[in-house]
Amino acid sequence: MAQRLSSGASYPAAYAGAAAALAAEGTDGAALAALMQQPNNTLGLHYLIALERLDSAIKPFTVARTGSGYHEAVAPADGVIASATAIRRLLLDGGPEAASPYVPAATLEILRREWQAGRAPLQWEAFSQPLLNALITRSPQQLAELHEVTEGLEHRLRQSLYTLPQPSVEALLAAVKTKRYTRTKLQRMLTHILLNHTKADMTPSELAKAPGYIRVLGFNSAGRELLARMKQTATLPVWVKPSAGSHPHLDWDTAAAAIHAAGMPRPAIRDMYADYLRPPVMV
Repeated sequence: MAQRLSSGASYPAAYAGAAAALAAEGTDGAALAALMQQPNNTLGLHYLIALERLDSAIKPFTVARTGSGYHEAVAPADGVIASATAIRRLLLDGGPEAASPYVPAATLEILRREWQAGRAPLQWEAFSQPLLNALITRSPQQLAELHEVTEGLEHRLRQSLYTLPQPSVEALLAAVKTKRYTRTKLQRMLTHILLNHTKADMTPSELAKAPGYIRVLGFNSAGRELLARMKQTATLPVWVKPSAGSHPHLDWDTAAAAIHAAGMPRPAIRDMYADYLRPPVMV
């Protein structure tokens, strides 16, 4: 794969070619390479790899995609199935009603509620100021310590700041993007920069550690009885409120929720710190 990247192939093309080269003898390599350039197929392959590594008992089942393709940005006129990309564009341009032919009624109800409450729409540009602040105030060496900042991207990020036509995330992505780095890869990297996730935090050994707590998000009457028993029998601390304890993963959760809510059209402290201010849901 590295050889294909160095020869100028895009990351998806290099990955697809490498996968085809490793396929069983007799497989149509060209057809497999074309298949692997579809993002959902690549994702499916990684699920299969994870199941194999974990020796999981899960039996995978594939479902063929129908209707619009993954990258299709325009919704079909028949109003049946649109891609997520097309639906997001409809929402940003026309709000929930514009997307109503392509989403279930329950989804449409939620979208209307979130729009009315000022919690939507939410897009990358809502985070342009804190993200640019993070890039401006960190040295290349500090950026290099963050997760997904690889292969000298820390220098490309800093150098791109001087040439942006406007201070926006879209302009930043356009300046940094090359055939080697997909937009999705760069968006993941910017998310980790925004949330200050370091490479040390995200090593396989760190991620493989067992959870340090059980957090209760909601319960019913049966769950109430179970929680009472768990106080005596659970091997991990059971937290109904985040203030009950501290853990790095809890810090990540609460910080991500606060930053997400801060980017809403009408941000509210109660949404930013919902982890602390809202009790578990009782059903």
